[in-house]
Amino acid sequence: METGGRQVGEGWRSGVISGASGRWQALIVMVGCFCGLPLFQPSHVLAQSDDSAEYRVKLAFLYRFAQFVQWPSEAYRDPSSPLMICVAGPDPFVGGMEDELRGRTANGHPIQIKRLVVTDDPKACHIIFVRAGEKKVAGKILAGLRGSNTLTIGETKGFADLGGVINMTLEENKMRFEINLDAAMETRLKISSKLLALARIVKTERNP
Repeated sequence: METGGRQVGEGWRSGVISGASGRWQALIVMVGCFCGLPLFQPSHVLAQSDDSAEYRVKLAFLYRFAQFVQWPSEAYRDPSSPLMICVAGPDPFVGGMEDELRGRTANGHPIQIKRLVVTDDPKACHIIFVRAGEKKVAGKILAGLRGSNTLTIGETKGFADLGGVINMTLEENKMRFEINLDAAMETRLKISSKLLALARIVKTERNP
């Protein structure tokens, strides 16, 4: 995958990392190169908790996923409308993390992040990031989004198998992601072949 004229390959996809601080330092360096976010610097992040560092990395992945997915034109009110990233569960991207996205765009649209609340229409979100703590209601969230143009992204083992489109996981100290093509085909989203080439492809589990 190319970004800014640079080839991003196996080093980004499966860089080997060990130990808590070393793990996040390696991921932050790789994602910083991958996404170009200015604050993805080890000295800045290692003073924070591992959880904070983890979500800085995941926010970078969300941003990059948005770059390689195309929404239908009717998904936006007008060409200047923002791409909405909604968080199901506590928002881990508060403060400085959100500031890093200000002024950045995805396919020409500014990016906004908000926490999904009960009164919101989830289909109005372009991306819904389902936190691990929402695992028990993930199936209900996904069922309510069937037929929508919402990109669902999780962080829990089995999320893609349930029908989520993308799932981020840490496996053997490596950050990976998987894409459920069945779920993607139920939307009208177009996922770049470059992104698919980096993913593990899974299918929705069907009850016999």
